[in-house]
Amino acid sequence: MTGRNDPAYVWKGLINLLHMADFANADLILAGCFFLAAALYSSVGHAGATAYLALMALFGVPAPAMRPTALTLNMLVASIGSWRYWRAGYLRFRTLWPFLVGSVPMAFLGGFITLPNQFYRPLVGAVLVLSAVRLLWPQRPNPIAQRRDPPVPLAMAIGLAVGLLAGLTGTGGGVWR
Repeated sequence: MTGRNDPAYVWKGLINLLHMADFANADLILAGCFFLAAALYSSVGHAGATAYLALMALFGVPAPAMRPTALTLNMLVASIGSWRYWRAGYLRFRTLWPFLVGSVPMAFLGGFITLPNQFYRPLVGAVLVLSAVRLLWPQRPNPIAQRRDPPVPLAMAIGLAVGLLAGLTGTGGGVWR
């Protein structure tokens, strides 16, 4: 499709209208989009960082503000979700701790590293594309009774890598599940 019937053309027109609108209104619309993304993502166990980053890119938020905003929103929504999973009995600490030991310090370290814009935007784009492609991978059902805890060194190494990537880009670890 080309011209006015092309969805990309329509979407770009909507974004241009938002940019021309009063910034206060655009901020309210972005906040509403954040809330909707958080509600939808948290309903399936994610915190929504990929949605926050995509929305901020579409709304033209400067790159230096994107990562800390996405990380803050992600921590809030993930904390609420984790607390609810723990209360429901779905969170096993003996499985979780090696991932936390690796990921939390590396996420903080990655959060302190500021990548130049020419590296940050392509990296975030790659993370968003890879997380979308990951949804297409077939998954076999694995009953909870058959699940085993991963080896601790492997879980810690995965935590290190995912934590650093999360800190550098502002995404959460849930996109890599």
